[in-house]
Amino acid sequence: MNKQLILYLLCFLCFAVLFGHERHQNMEEDKTKQETVNPSSEPQPAVKNSGGRPLSWTQWIGSFHFIFLHFPIALIAMTGISELLFAWCQRPIFDYASRFMIIAAAVLAIPTAVLGLIYSYTSSYSGLLADFIWWHMWAGISTTIFAIFVVFLRERWGISKLYYACLFLLFLLVNITGYLGGGMTFGPYHMYPPS
Repeated sequence: MNKQLILYLLCFLCFAVLFGHERHQNMEEDKTKQETVNPSSEPQPAVKNSGGRPLSWTQWIGSFHFIFLHFPIALIAMTGISELLFAWCQRPIFDYASRFMIIAAAVLAIPTAVLGLIYSYTSSYSGLLADFIWWHMWAGISTTIFAIFVVFLRERWGISKLYYACLFLLFLLVNITGYLGGGMTFGPYHMYPPS
């Protein structure tokens, strides 16, 4: 297969993920429509709301989790793509980019996890969403620890099969964590196809 075609496919997939993610902008409209059309019996988060303004300093600080979380997700995914391109093309720029991105992902995963823990104490969930927050919390902590491990693995032993295997597991783990977080934000059935 042509290397250029593979590069175009990777770019297309990246843009598809980015534009697909932007669906959350109309979340409030969709929630209102869903409640009027099909009231859900699923318990909703019991978060006090005053027009979106945080009610405490803890909630305000914790709300930065929603800003920080995008960086480790994107950096881990792009590290995987950059490593594939390095393996394919053997150009040093992809190696340098991979190293920078995985280190940045590990560093940014730490405040992301801490801010998520802070935010989790400002809201309460019940039912299925309580399970989602528990699993999301531990998956997020695991992702942070594992990202740091992958950085040490790469720095200590360089690029190896073990490093690639761990990077792939990290990619899966960050996506599972994101799925669980999306379940709390958009509802537990947010990935189900429309009926």
